[in-house]
This record gives sequence, structure tokens and C-alpha cells, in this order.
Amino acid sequence: MGLFDELLVEDGVELPKFPDDRRASDIEWQTKGVGRPAMRAYKLTAAGRLLRREREYREKTPEEKHAEATEHGFDSWDEYVSFCEDAAPQDLRQRGIGVAGPDEQTVEEAFWLDHNMHGSFEFHGSSDDVEDGFSWSYEARFTRGDLDAIVFLGERGGSGPDDYRPDERATVRF
Repeated sequence: MGLFDELLVEDGVELPKFPDDRRASDIEWQTKGVGRPAMRAYKLTAAGRLLRREREYREKTPEEKHAEATEHGFDSWDEYVSFCEDAAPQDLRQRGIGVAGPDEQTVEEAFWLDHNMHGSFEFHGSSDDVEDGFSWSYEARFTRGDLDAIVFLGERGGSGPDDYRPDERATVRF
């Protein structure tokens, strides 16, 4: 499986051979081609730019720590942390904690920065509610931050790829 990055595709981005009755923004898109994959989030905008989500963190307040501990059934943050340090991964998951355990920090602010992409990357998306899990693959091509083209690479699954706009062009130029 390995690491990947999430790609959000804004409404207004035209994808070649994509079904007319679907929105690209509703599809879960992934890529491994924007630098080294690191479970980051990127956004392809209708204006033809690639943005990267960034976050600023801060220490949780005592009230936030207590609320999180209480949510997982503990009387205090220290009890919560102690349990997580000694618990088996399946015990953590069973309580809805996750294997990472408690974090002293929380997101202060999330924002999008221009990634200023130069080059190309592939992205792939699928949807279980489209003809038995149909999936699409594209390549986005950029020059100095501006989207030049989106190239259709193919599809698979579903009742038949010929049902999905086969006569339309395979490249959209911006």
C-alpha cells in the first residue's frame, strides 16, 4: 500500500472523459507524484493552481486535555496517557483511540498555500457508487505553477468503459 497524498479537485476543474452526472469534487483522489508522498493534502483549483494544506499547532489547554480523556472514559489526562503507553494496539483501537495515542498538541489553524508546481503528476480516483466501483486516472501538467493540461490515462471497473464519454477528447488544456 504505502504512503500517498490526498488530492481535492474543486468544482469547475474539467476532467476529460469524466461522467457528466458526477462531480470530481465528490471523488476521493490520491497521488504519489507530488514530491515524496507523506499523507498530505493538496487541492487542484478551478483557477489552475495546486495548493498544499498546512497547519499551525499549539499546546492543548488543560480543559481540552480533560475533555479528550473523559471522551475515552478516563478521569484525567494522566490516567489516559498512562493507559495508552501500556495498552496493546487492539485495546487502543477498541476504545476508539488509535495507535498513536494522545497528543499534547492540537491544530491552531489550517490554511492552503500555493505549491507552485512545475512538472507533472498522476492522480487516481474511484467511487463505489458509480457502476460497481469505477475508477479514473489522470495526469496533471504544470509550468511554473500554472496548470497546462489534464490528460486522461484510463479507467477500469464498472459495466464498461465505453459507457463513459468515449468520444470526448482525452486532454483538456488550460
